[in-house]
Amino acid sequence: MAIGLMACQPENPWNFNICRIALPGIEDDVSKIRLLTRFDEIEDPTHITLRYQILLDPSPSFIPKTHSSVPPTSLPIHRLTCQFAAAEMPNSPGILIGIETSRYGTISPTHLSILNRFWLDRVGSYALERYENADRHGLMANVPDIRSRLAYGVQLAINGLSRGAIYGLLALSFTLIYGLIGRINLAFGEIVMTAALSTVITGLLLSSRIGWNIVLIVIAAALIAMFVGTGLSHLTWRNVFGPLGRKAAGGRAIIVASLGCVLFIQEFVRIIISARNFNLPPLWQYSFPVLRSDHFVVRVLGFDVLSIGMAVLIGIGLIWLMARTRFGRQWRAISQDRIAASLCGVSLQRIESQSFVLAGFLCGITGAIMALRYGVINFHSGTLFGFKALVAAILGGIGQMRGAWLGGFVIGLTEAFWSGYFGGAYRDVAVFGLLAAILVLRPGGLLGVNDGKDSLFSPRIRQI
Repeated sequence: MAIGLMACQPENPWNFNICRIALPGIEDDVSKIRLLTRFDEIEDPTHITLRYQILLDPSPSFIPKTHSSVPPTSLPIHRLTCQFAAAEMPNSPGILIGIETSRYGTISPTHLSILNRFWLDRVGSYALERYENADRHGLMANVPDIRSRLAYGVQLAINGLSRGAIYGLLALSFTLIYGLIGRINLAFGEIVMTAALSTVITGLLLSSRIGWNIVLIVIAAALIAMFVGTGLSHLTWRNVFGPLGRKAAGGRAIIVASLGCVLFIQEFVRIIISARNFNLPPLWQYSFPVLRSDHFVVRVLGFDVLSIGMAVLIGIGLIWLMARTRFGRQWRAISQDRIAASLCGVSLQRIESQSFVLAGFLCGITGAIMALRYGVINFHSGTLFGFKALVAAILGGIGQMRGAWLGGFVIGLTEAFWSGYFGGAYRDVAVFGLLAAILVLRPGGLLGVNDGKDSLFSPRIRQI
């Protein structure tokens, strides 16, 4: 899905911005310029051609309103072509190496050097005032215009759904393990952090060796994150949860042991790797407009589509896995009655091991998306994120797949709307306050806790 979105993404507007700022520096003897080329018409970001007209009289009373949309045939159309070298970093401006105009021909190297040093670096956006409409200058999205409050709310909803999808992916890990053994693994947040950290480190190492090949970096980093997530989750089962389960340890022992896993992973990363922030440059800033209100444009980021799409696809795949495969039938048998499943020949250890591996795989995907989306990871990034995903699972109804989805989207939307309207200072207070309020009204969560009929699809009672 990510590769498909990358293939159809438009280029970032850096080079287009440089070219349209350079145009008034070339046409320095005119008062007003009408830009006819739109950003979404650019096909090659290294050769950008701007079509424009020189207005005869800059006074608003002389220029009819129709000139802003339909160029008059009496005014000639000129062209300016900017040539760029490849950018050194992803989503960064290229290097302007040449300009050719239909009026003056090819700009000399001396003129280009002066333009770069004294016009582009110093004048900047002030050059846009030379255009007929300084607020639009070819970048206004051609999408439906709605009211400002509605547009702002739609943008917050999109942001909330995207973040909620990430919470939902991790909440599925909590649901998968709780539905099987009736216990919660608090270390999943740290597994996500470790997977995200491996994504950042892999991206930085590959970029230093092969350059910023975005497709290769994303694929390699995601595969490493999935490997780290599955491996680390399997290790927690093999060394902690598996032995405790064979000794019939109680819930308190498992909670304490999972807290020990949290601290062990955190301190291992802090001491062995580093306590500093690891920063990955924004690799993929693809976005497309959907609505606007005057100059405010509602945009959907490519990572929004990726996170929501991954949550839906993984959810559908997990439903199929549980309903149609041998693993799913044995998983449901254990969740209903462990003793009866064991007497029927189901290997408890094998299914538990595979379930932890599958949960770790979900953690790896979550960590990869989180690292590529936000780009800043440190040794304690997974703690609060993991608790919020756990809150999402409890909020929707612990042990239910639908509850994990629902809780994740509720938490994401709550964070987005609270931050958008009240600021981010008390965002986490609002999230955990919402959890407390819903559990007071519905102790089993929005969809209820799981019963023994089907650990992923219906409520289970008499189990904590």
